Amino acid sequence: MKKLLILVDKVGPKKELFAELISKRVSQKDIQVVLARFSDLYFELGSKGVSAEIEGISLEEFELVYFRRAGDKFSGLAATLAVYLKMRGIKYIDTSWGEIGPLGSKFTSILKLAIAGLPVFPTIYVWQNNIEKYHSKIIKKFGLPLVAKELSTQGGKGVHLIKSKEDFGKLPLKDKAGRNNQYLFQKYTEINNEYRVLVLGKKAGVWEKKVVTQKGEFRHNIALGAEEEFLGIAEIPAGISDVAIKAADILNVQIAGVDVATEKKTNKIFLVEVNRGPGVTYDTTLSPEIDEISKFLLEETQK
Repeated sequence: MKKLLILVDKVGPKKELFAELISKRVSQKDIQVVLARFSDLYFELGSKGVSAEIEGISLEEFELVYFRRAGDKFSGLAATLAVYLKMRGIKYIDTSWGEIGPLGSKFTSILKLAIAGLPVFPTIYVWQNNIEKYHSKIIKKFGLPLVAKELSTQGGKGVHLIKSKEDFGKLPLKDKAGRNNQYLFQKYTEINNEYRVLVLGKKAGVWEKKVVTQKGEFRHNIALGAEEEFLGIAEIPAGISDVAIKAADILNVQIAGVDVATEKKTNKIFLVEVNRGPGVTYDTTLSPEIDEISKFLLEETQK
């Protein structure tokens, strides 16, 4: 039997009636209608690829997904879902949801990067209201400690180390503006070094090492006290530059600050994040970033 998924922001009498009326008219064609909420979605990203399900049913079981109503609350998640469905070759309506461009969240970006086969940290995403429902599953998958990242913050803020099941309940559910916080959950990986690569067009223009100076700090962020050590661009390992350049290209970002980390035990490369409009050091006696961005912009004006 073929399956049709109808997704809504919330389930109520009218939406249940809508699904029931549709179901009566398509059941004779051996089609099962499933009504569910966007908040019921579960995504998992890892070395084996990307998967998504809703209430335990793989989205690959559906022939068609109808975005009946997302509202402002779920518009970002709906657009991210459209990226996944397009990748899997699953039909969805309306296809305009796939035209999110740069307005997606951190989750949209990491999903695109994972789909492209880039080495992202193993990641799980669930809607905020379902964190308690899934925390045991997340712990079973990643073990403890693990990392929770707020989707709306930058510079290492909103990145939490989860050491116990109780720590899930301590996550801030509202941001400073009073909006609901959404989280990515990632496997904790011991980092040897983390680098920021300034990608300009199709090449790496600058790279630097982020040196953690505070004892016990696991976040490699300049805004949190890490120091910058700018390195000669000729010395950048091919593996790091290739990952950074490909990541920026996949997200269609021409000036990107790409964070890349190496694992302590294996030296395996992981892609941390791609930043649009990356922060730079304005002291040109310390950093070559302004000089390299100027050269790139000049070259682009002359093409």
